[in-house]
Amino acid sequence: MFATGDRVVYPMHGGALIQDIQHREQNGAVVDYYVLKMIFENMTVAIPVANAEKLGLRPIGDEASLESIKSVLQEEQNVQAYKSISWNRRFQLYMDRIKTGSVLEVARIYKVLYLLEQGKKISVGERRLLHTTRQILQSEIMLIKDIDAEQAGSWLTSCCS
Repeated sequence: MFATGDRVVYPMHGGALIQDIQHREQNGAVVDYYVLKMIFENMTVAIPVANAEKLGLRPIGDEASLESIKSVLQEEQNVQAYKSISWNRRFQLYMDRIKTGSVLEVARIYKVLYLLEQGKKISVGERRLLHTTRQILQSEIMLIKDIDAEQAGSWLTSCCS
């Protein structure tokens, strides 16, 4: 169970701070909710405490996580294998892997999309997903290293180069 002030990661949105734990009445029963303030998006999200694990809410990583992210970003990726898959199947593959909540899966997808963009113009959907995965990674890096978005972005770019 998390507490107010904890730093967490919510899949598909990235890093967040738990602003509050609210008790709301729902069908005559009291349900507890984590109220998350997302790092990048000007958004607050309420997640039922009972469903937090199922939804993939997890604590942020640590220095060892950063090293793992860096290793993934420096791995060779078989971009040709991704190019051979149709766009809609490729997009579904990306989404399934992101929804796992694994920062390493997000890093792998970010690296593939980063390389695809370097090679040629990518579709609008892939460009949007590249932006999303970058923000998810940046937000977690910001929370782990206690740095701003620009510094986290520079760290990401340096790892991919």
